[in-house]
Amino acid sequence: MQKNLRLKLKILHVDTEKTWRGGEQQVLYLAKGLKDRGHESRILCQPNSPLFERAKAEKLWVDEVKMRSEFDLLAAWRIGKLLRQEDYDILHTHTSHAHSIGLLARFFGKAKVMVVSRRVDFPIRSRFKYNASDVHYIAVSEAVKRVLIKGGVSAQKIEIVRSCIDLERFDKAEIRDVRTGWDISKDAVVIGNIAHMADHKGQIYLIRAADIIKRRWPNVRFVIVGDGELRGELEAEARKLALDGVMIFAGFRKDIPSILASFDIFAFPSHLEGLGTSLLDAMAMKKPIVSTTAGGIPEVVEDCVNGILVPPKDHKSLATAIIRLVEDDALRFRYGNAGRRIVEERFTVDRMAEKTEAVYKKFLSIP
Repeated sequence: MQKNLRLKLKILHVDTEKTWRGGEQQVLYLAKGLKDRGHESRILCQPNSPLFERAKAEKLWVDEVKMRSEFDLLAAWRIGKLLRQEDYDILHTHTSHAHSIGLLARFFGKAKVMVVSRRVDFPIRSRFKYNASDVHYIAVSEAVKRVLIKGGVSAQKIEIVRSCIDLERFDKAEIRDVRTGWDISKDAVVIGNIAHMADHKGQIYLIRAADIIKRRWPNVRFVIVGDGELRGELEAEARKLALDGVMIFAGFRKDIPSILASFDIFAFPSHLEGLGTSLLDAMAMKKPIVSTTAGGIPEVVEDCVNGILVPPKDHKSLATAIIRLVEDDALRFRYGNAGRRIVEERFTVDRMAEKTEAVYKKFLSIP
C-alpha cells in the first residue's frame, strides 16, 4: 500500500436506482456526512433521478451517468475512465446493479479499494459476483452479514455499518394536519405503514390484520403510504375484506414527518428486511412499533422496549400486537420515547459517517 495516501479520502459513490427509496436516502446521508468530515465525496447516479435532484439541492458533488442495465459496458467504461483520471481511494457501490457495473469498471480503471454496500437480506443468487478477491463489503446489519457469509463471502471482508437518520429533518419539519385530507377524525387511532409495495414488505398481512382489528375497534384507521408493483393487488384485497373507509392507500408522499405525526402506531410487517430505515423515521417521531423478527429488524426494534415483535407472515399475531397498543395509551407513550432514545444513541448521520470512514481506512490499511 502506498505510503502517501491522503488523510482526506476521495470516494466515488455509484447508485443505479431510478426511483427514491431508503437506500438512496442513505447514500445522500453518507455523502453529506463524509463531506462534513473533510472528505471528497462524489455521487454518480441516473440522469434526472430523485437522488440526482436531491444531491444537487444539498449542494453535494453529483454527476449523471446513464446506466441502462446491470452489465452496461459504456457506463462501466465511463466510470473506469473517472477512476483512472481522478485517482480515487474508494469506489463505493450502493445497489446490486452498481455492484456489477463497478466490477466491470475496474477493467478500465481502478480505485485503491472497491466497497459494496448491501442493505437487503435476500439470498445471494450469483456467487460469482461476490467472489472477487479484492472487494470489501459493508452490511447494514448482522442479518445481512450472515447472508453474505452464507453466499460465500469471507467474514474478514465484511464490516457492519448500520443505516442512519437525520434527526434535524424531523425536528425542524413543519408539521401539517394530513388526517383531515383522509377524512380521519381526531379521536381515531391510526396505524400506519410506509414502504414500497413489494411482496417482502408484507403489507398483505397488515390488511388481513386490519380485518380482525376493525371488528373489535371500529374507530381504528389504517394508512399505507407508498407505491409499487403490488398496489393493485393490495387494494383488491382491502376491497374484498370490506375495508373501504378503514384502510387508506395514500400513495407516494414526500411529507413524511407530517405523515408520521398523524400515526399513533407504526406497523412494519416485512418478512425480508436488511434493517428497515422506515423504522428509524418512525422512531425519530416517537412512534411505537409493531414489526416482525425478520432480518435486521430486531437490531432496531427491541421487543417490549420500543415496540412489539411478532413472527413474519402471521397476521393474527400482528393483529394481537396492534390491539395491545391500541388499548394502552401509556404503553404507546413509553415505547415511543424509548425508540427516540435508541435513534439518538445509535443511528445518527455522524455516527454512520464516522464508522464508514473507519471502515474505509481499515480496508486501505491506514492506521
